[in-house]
Amino acid sequence: MKATAKYFWVVTALFVSQVLLGVITAHYAVDGQGLYGIDIASYIPYAVTRTWHTQLAVFWIATAWLATGLYVAPLISGHEPKFQRFGVNFLFFSLLLIVVGSFAGQWLAVNGFIENLSLNFWFGHQGYEYIDLGRFWQIYLFIGLLLWVVLLLRALLPAFKDKNLKSLLFVVVLATVSIGLLYAAGFMWGKKPT
Repeated sequence: MKATAKYFWVVTALFVSQVLLGVITAHYAVDGQGLYGIDIASYIPYAVTRTWHTQLAVFWIATAWLATGLYVAPLISGHEPKFQRFGVNFLFFSLLLIVVGSFAGQWLAVNGFIENLSLNFWFGHQGYEYIDLGRFWQIYLFIGLLLWVVLLLRALLPAFKDKNLKSLLFVVVLATVSIGLLYAAGFMWGKKPT
């Protein structure tokens, strides 16, 4: 459970970053290409700030869900499975890699450094609202959500012996699986419109 503390710090950092990028994005409407006279458009164009702003909402909310689930599951069952800390830490570093990798890919794509459209789709910018990250990063995030489900189920398993907790556990498991399935809906869109 202690291993989840860093998740909450990251949630805070992602949220603050979203707010700051929201300020910059909104300022584009007022000042055009600059921010109080500083030409920021050549470094971080509007398309990037808007993409990152909306993407950060997905990331900080998802991170909060992951952290809460990973913290609450052992609390409910009174049991922390072997290697749970390793799984929690692996998921954390994967999350950091997804955020940094997808943001770098989006910046490179918007600024024209990824000229190959197929490569852009996979590692740059898909161009869909809230699932702008490249398909590779989207798949990686979905695999992370699946790992999260496994970590939660492992931690909750001993609690299923308590008949008084079965209703609560059913709701927790249903919500956990539903979050992954909801995110999986983003895979319905492909590289080419139908």
